[in-house]
Amino acid sequence: MPIEVTFSAESELRASVHECMLRANPEFELVLLEQLSAEQQEPLNALRQDPNFYGVLRTRSSSGLSIKAVTRDTASLLDALKEPGRVPDEAIGDSGAELEITRLVWDGVLQIRKDGKWICGPDVCNLSASDSAEERGALADLSLQALQHAAALWAGGTAELSGILYRYNTIPLTPQWLRRIPNQSAIREYLQIQPGGRNRRDLDGAWMQVSPGEHAPWLGWVPRTVAVDPHRTAYKLYLSPLPANLRDAFRVWLAAITTAGAFHFKLGSNVRGLLRPDKMVAYFNDRAALDDAAERISRELSGCPAQGVPFTAELGCGALVSWGIDPPAEEEVPAWLRQQSWRQWVCNRLGAALAVAKHYPSDVLPAWRFALERLRLEGVDVANWASLTASDKKLASEIAVL
Repeated sequence: MPIEVTFSAESELRASVHECMLRANPEFELVLLEQLSAEQQEPLNALRQDPNFYGVLRTRSSSGLSIKAVTRDTASLLDALKEPGRVPDEAIGDSGAELEITRLVWDGVLQIRKDGKWICGPDVCNLSASDSAEERGALADLSLQALQHAAALWAGGTAELSGILYRYNTIPLTPQWLRRIPNQSAIREYLQIQPGGRNRRDLDGAWMQVSPGEHAPWLGWVPRTVAVDPHRTAYKLYLSPLPANLRDAFRVWLAAITTAGAFHFKLGSNVRGLLRPDKMVAYFNDRAALDDAAERISRELSGCPAQGVPFTAELGCGALVSWGIDPPAEEEVPAWLRQQSWRQWVCNRLGAALAVAKHYPSDVLPAWRFALERLRLEGVDVANWASLTASDKKLASEIAVL
């Protein structure tokens, strides 16, 4: 059952942020890029291209909380709030500024004065509503289980929590699976795409393989006829059968995405890749083509046991098939963040929010619920994990510590 929550502190900040008494959290420090060691600077060098970039915000202790890239405007705000006070009028230009200040309070960068205490993170939230009557789907349930699992662990750092979320629902690697699929040749035989295999003619007739590196995590193909439109959002379709059912599912998958006009598809290049939930992904230029492929797959694979990909959106046919949209690329962020997938983007932000909740424990709100609502502030529909589109919003500048 989805949980409807209202937060009085959020409402106060969003509605009248200039009336709140705030301060910069003394636990954080703002440092210029040049003040970091050469090793620390290297992954952040792309930020130098942004003329509005000022520095990096980090905790003074090894807390595991996220590092944030800070703009000049945010740096000025933090400087103004070194001493407790109200937000300067010039810092509140529009509702976007109010939302950003709200995020900073939720993330612990700013603290709000309430009932004689300086609070941030989960403590700014007041739970005031109960479960609604709407039913969740299988993938929404799976995503919530992943979040609750990570929240219950001792792990407290952003990177560790993000990884736990991303890997959730991966099937454990066993000696039996290693013997069954020891290498890429065994994968090709398993899927019957080796020379002379049952699916090889259909594959070669419509697709060309992208040459993988020796240790590339994916095997990928591009179509012989479908062109990629670089100006349109790429929609991605996930197929997640249990590995034992992958051979039959692949044959149906190949026919469906070919007919619907996918412009790329990939699958795990080793046994570990086939045991992960998001083992097969196809890319489309538009949602209608994705829906066409999903309908064909769902019809042909009705009853196929599903593994399920957490943090992806259902298509009305259970956990077997789901969809997402990768976030738009940003040239100003480090290269290792520029190509984040939808699930990486979501898990990084959930991991950061869980780290905040664990660092500032509260009796007001469980850590998993705080993380869920913090992601809602990024514009994500957390009831069904619907993806952002490039036009919905620009990616936040938060940088997960990897």
